Amino acid sequence: MWIHVFVLAAMAALAVLVFGGRLPKQEILTRREWKLLLLLLAAGNSLGAYLTYVQNEDCQWEEDMYFEKNAAGEGSYEEKMQARVGGEQASVYVRIPEQTGEKTEDDEQEPETAAPGLNEQLQQAVNDYNDKRQEDEKYYLPQSLEGERIVWSRPWDTSGNIIAALCVAGACCIPVQKQKNREKMRRERYRQMLLDYPNLITRLSLLVEAGMTVRRALGKIALDYKQKRGRSVRFAYEELLKSYYEMESGVMEEQAYENFGARCGHPKYRTLAALLAQNLRRGNRRLLEVLEKESTEAFEERKRYARVQGETAAAKLLIPMVLQLVIVLIILIVPACISFYQT
Repeated sequence: MWIHVFVLAAMAALAVLVFGGRLPKQEILTRREWKLLLLLLAAGNSLGAYLTYVQNEDCQWEEDMYFEKNAAGEGSYEEKMQARVGGEQASVYVRIPEQTGEKTEDDEQEPETAAPGLNEQLQQAVNDYNDKRQEDEKYYLPQSLEGERIVWSRPWDTSGNIIAALCVAGACCIPVQKQKNREKMRRERYRQMLLDYPNLITRLSLLVEAGMTVRRALGKIALDYKQKRGRSVRFAYEELLKSYYEMESGVMEEQAYENFGARCGHPKYRTLAALLAQNLRRGNRRLLEVLEKESTEAFEERKRYARVQGETAAAKLLIPMVLQLVIVLIILIVPACISFYQT
């Protein structure tokens, strides 16, 4: 039962840490997810404790308890029992014969923790005791060996402990998997924003060159994305749309640009936000030139990224190609070898 007590104590400590504000809930799991995790632990531990209690409730055998013999023709069977005699303990495999009265040879396994000879003595005592009783349907266990009391018990059933341990392992996998998903999402967000940056900066440059102010140009880009968005979410344009709503709600333009760069978190977007904020302070005399230069650099970086992705994809395809080559060689060589040996 110790594992169930341990899990219960761990659950209590975890609940205190989470709901006491000691663990960052949103960075690992949300409050609802913590509740589900604790519920999983509680359900698994309760089920395991119940099984442990039920399976081991009649673990120790009392006097005159017996095994039921199989009917004639059904064969004998074995039961593993634990026996404690005078401070010594042994694992005994008791063979229960059929209801024929015939004696069968007991091929017992050596006990794991028994003292030398104790297993054989116990087995002989079992046989002698049942020979004296001559019961046709029941097979008893003796209560004493050479004046020493024998305490019989079934081996401890660990299925409840296994269930509790599996629930703990499953609960531990939840935050790990959650972190992996978040890391995967972060990488996908970074990749998508890197690919969208050249198009965004190019459209901004064209609209500013056409005579629009930066604010109007960004608003047009954001609203165009909103109209065509559908189910395809682009993280950079989503952040731009938030900045547009901020400016429309009264937030200062410079602050909205800084918030945009901070939310994106990508170095390129931080640079763009700094350029736009600097443009408000110094005017837009060189803004168009800076945007064109930034657009050129963004497209070059996108090309480099595409080359790296292509090399990575080629490396991943190498293993399937090798496997296909091996299969082709097997298809060609095996029939040739078979025909050679047949001739």
